[in-house]
Amino acid sequence: MTQSQVTVLEEVCPRCRTSNYQNKSLKLLVNECGHDLCEKCVEHLFIRGSAPCPSCKLVLKKNGFKTKRFEDFSVEREVDIRKRILKDYNKTEEDFSSLREYNDYLEEIEEIIFNFASNIDVEETKAKVEAYKKDNFKTIQKNRVAHSRQEAYLKEKTLAEEKEAEERRAHEQECELMEEMERAERKKKLLDQIASSDRPADEILLLHKEEEESVNATKRSLHSKSAYNSGFSVAMISNVKPSDTKIYIYKYEDCVGDNSGPKTSEENIKRYAESVTISDVALAGGFLKDYVVHRPVDDAYSGLFIFKD
Repeated sequence: MTQSQVTVLEEVCPRCRTSNYQNKSLKLLVNECGHDLCEKCVEHLFIRGSAPCPSCKLVLKKNGFKTKRFEDFSVEREVDIRKRILKDYNKTEEDFSSLREYNDYLEEIEEIIFNFASNIDVEETKAKVEAYKKDNFKTIQKNRVAHSRQEAYLKEKTLAEEKEAEERRAHEQECELMEEMERAERKKKLLDQIASSDRPADEILLLHKEEEESVNATKRSLHSKSAYNSGFSVAMISNVKPSDTKIYIYKYEDCVGDNSGPKTSEENIKRYAESVTISDVALAGGFLKDYVVHRPVDDAYSGLFIFKD
């Protein structure tokens, strides 16, 4: 690893100079000014709740620190601004009469986020956001409730799927253990038969092999007919529904009409076949070069005369 790679991977607290090389559990926190501090320095400097930043002297609050997620603070800041703005600008496409209005609304959101992230017309943008919140109070609250229900539904569904997967794994492990015990029992039975029976060992081994094949065939048949079912259905988890949005369901329609396409003249077929090279061995069996051309040409022309009303 080069020195530049080490520099990129290493994280260092600017105050105490502790690095993640020295302390594997080092966690850097960041506040609104964008300067990093480790957890211990935050606890020590902000014991009274607020204090100036050691780097820029901006007065910060302790509860404003959060875990650093991105190397570039501008990205970190934009993500936080976007998250805050989208709590209020939470309309969906169903709230608009046309797609154009919805796209204009999304463009307005991006403009607001850009202004806050770039410190452009901040006061005017704040006034615009406050006016929007006041004019759309009921819609904002309604969409927040719908979003909360959606999140609750997805969370419960995820937990249900995780529980079902865990039960399936436990069931498979139990089946594997039982199968191992059965194999050991059959092997012990085979050894006892060989030791105590007067029949030839080859005959006993043949009967054992036939019995193993019969057992395996039965297991494969049962496995193909019925998959494991834990008895737990995701539909049972909650009465909460994500939304009443109408879902498009595809309906198959039979193709009506001749789909063979236009016929190709034999003259064109022979002209196409001139570029095909066939060995003498293939031609000896009655195979013609035209056969190689007919299939791809028919496929290419197929369906050309079918038009949907």
